[in-house]
Amino acid sequence: MTDMRKPALQQPEWDDPSQVRRIREVLAARPPLVEAEDVRVLRTLLAQVARGEALVVQAGDCAENPGECDAEYVSRKSAVLDLLAATLTTAAHKPVVRVGRIAGQFAKPRSRPHERIGDLELPVYRGHMVNGPELDRESRRHDPLRLLTSYMTAGDVMEHLGWRGRTVPGRRPPAEPRLWTSHEALVLDYEMPLIRELDDGRRWLGSTHWPWIGERTRQLDGAHLDLVAGIVNPVAVKVGPATTAEEITLLCERLDPLREPGRLTLIARMGAETVTDRLPALVEAVRVAGHPVIWLSDPMHGNTVVGPDGHKTRLLETMAREIRGFLRAVTDVGGTAGGLHLETTPDDVLECAADVSVYEGRTVRRTSLCDPRLNPEQAVSLVSAWSDVDVRPAAPPDGSRVARDARAIPGSRSLPSAPDHQEFENRNHAASRLNKT
Repeated sequence: MTDMRKPALQQPEWDDPSQVRRIREVLAARPPLVEAEDVRVLRTLLAQVARGEALVVQAGDCAENPGECDAEYVSRKSAVLDLLAATLTTAAHKPVVRVGRIAGQFAKPRSRPHERIGDLELPVYRGHMVNGPELDRESRRHDPLRLLTSYMTAGDVMEHLGWRGRTVPGRRPPAEPRLWTSHEALVLDYEMPLIRELDDGRRWLGSTHWPWIGERTRQLDGAHLDLVAGIVNPVAVKVGPATTAEEITLLCERLDPLREPGRLTLIARMGAETVTDRLPALVEAVRVAGHPVIWLSDPMHGNTVVGPDGHKTRLLETMAREIRGFLRAVTDVGGTAGGLHLETTPDDVLECAADVSVYEGRTVRRTSLCDPRLNPEQAVSLVSAWSDVDVRPAAPPDGSRVARDARAIPGSRSLPSAPDHQEFENRNHAASRLNKT
């Protein structure tokens, strides 16, 4: 179990510890949002990605808005993932695993604890799991009741996606879900009560299929790494340009000691200017240490700029340049370039742009609660950049275990059979679904 005596950065400052304890007890008594069997299946699929047989597209909101979690909106978000997966399949000629930043992406780490709006200084917005975006003190108060609201909203999204209710007696099961869920495992008062135990004593995180740890909270001696080290879920960690080869090797040893394909993904958020300089040494260090990790490119977080209107934005060509640099950096030293991690919306917004000049003297639509996202047309354009580089097959990691059976997760006695290629098939009507909504 996570040792709460370890440092835990970016945590809410609750004003009533006794209320937080009661809420944690309530969450611990609630059903998990994901099942262990589904977690095992996802690890099987990611093992195929780690072997270079498939790719991942992971995309969704920077910070989920609970007001956009109804069935219609979730369907539109899912349609974007369908479209991006189809685009990546066309670009790379490989099947694609679709993963959403969805059903729990309600908390955000921030670079500073407060912000000044005119003469008013307020706690910074940290996602609906912690506080609200409205510019008043009551909304910005860190409210632990939001932990329960987040759990219930995430449950609704899981149902809209088809994950919940599949085994309820008397209820006709929906079509097999194709969109896996993921979010940053940030607020420990939410994540820890949702850890569940298997019959053999191992644990899984019941809040999401695929948790990741962010660049700001991945300290080797920290509580966040301790959290994901002790669960059987596949896990991911974001790494930036300041990461050293020694640090990343220790991180991999902590999270993937058995060197299992599908267990660990590293999400590179380097920035277009530094990706080709900084990333190859990290990929080489991990490969030499024998960890069969998946490398994903996050071309967005290292390339945020401020436009002439004072709003943050991200430029499409800069992000495409990072993707191309990522592909060269990873494959040239024998790593597995496994896909993309993007922030997207189904809405027709202009939060990212081809050039900052589009913001001069005009008002554009922005609906993001935090950082700028790609609209569907922009996202398709960016995913298409994957085909700009000839990707070489990855070299096998030194000392890694050769998994002849992708289902073989140690200690798992009831892992379902590995899905066939149909598991990856992208629905051909994705574009029409977007156009109809």
